[in-house]
Amino acid sequence: MGSLPDQCCDIPPFKSNYTPIGKRITLDVEGKTPIEVYLTGPSDGTHAIIGLYDIFGMHSNTLQGADYLAKECGYQVVVPDFFRGWSWDVDNIPPREGRPFLNARIQERGSWDLVRPDLLEVVKYLKSEGKTSLGAYGLCFGAKKIAQGAHLELFKAVVCTHPSFFQPEDADNISVPLALLPSDGEDKVVMDEFWARIQKKPFADKCYRENFHDVHHGFASARSNWDDPRLAQRARDAYNIMSKFFKERL
Repeated sequence: MGSLPDQCCDIPPFKSNYTPIGKRITLDVEGKTPIEVYLTGPSDGTHAIIGLYDIFGMHSNTLQGADYLAKECGYQVVVPDFFRGWSWDVDNIPPREGRPFLNARIQERGSWDLVRPDLLEVVKYLKSEGKTSLGAYGLCFGAKKIAQGAHLELFKAVVCTHPSFFQPEDADNISVPLALLPSDGEDKVVMDEFWARIQKKPFADKCYRENFHDVHHGFASARSNWDDPRLAQRARDAYNIMSKFFKERL
C-alpha cells in the first residue's frame, strides 16, 4: 500500500491555539456509529469541497486550513471525522511502539473499507443540500483515501497534498483533474512516477503539479508551526493553489 514518509513519523504536530469558525453536524451511517462533520464557508450555492485529514484527525491546523480555503474560494468546505474522535497521539511522534504499530493503528481506524461508507454518506448529504459540483483534497493519509476512492467518480477535481502511502499505480484510478503538491518529505521517485502516469491521462492538460521541496511533510496540516512566518506563508501558498484549482475545475 505504500509507506509513510519518514517525516510523518519523526516531526511532531504543532499545538495550535486556533479556534475554528465553522460548525459541526452529525450524520447517520448505516451499520456504523454516526459521524461528525465540520462545515465551514457559505452553505448556499452548488459547489462544495470535502477535506480528508491526516492521522492527527480534527487538528486545529487542519480546520484552519479548511476555513482559509472556504474563504478564498467561496465554496463550502466540509471535513468528516472518519476516526470518530480518535487521532494519533500528538505527543507520540516518533511512535514509541515503532512504525509498524502506527501503520496497523491507522488501518484499524482508517482503512478504505471503513472510510468508504462515511465518504458516501457525506456526499449524499451534500447532494441533498443542493450541491451538484464536488471536489476533494487530501492531506497525508487523506490523499491516499482520495486515490483509493477515485473509481467511485464522486468528484470533479481532486488535490493531493504531501501524500502518504502513495504508489505510482495509484494514478491509474484517477479519472478527473488532479493537483499534486508534494513536500520534501515524500519519496521523489514515487511522486515522479505517479505524475508520469497522470500525464498520460486524456485530461492531463487540466492537471497541475507544484513542488514544495523547501518545506517538510505535513506543512499544510497538523505538522506545521504556523507561528513561523515562512511555514505559514507556504501553507497559504498551498491553499491558494487549491482554491484556484477548484474554482477553475468545479
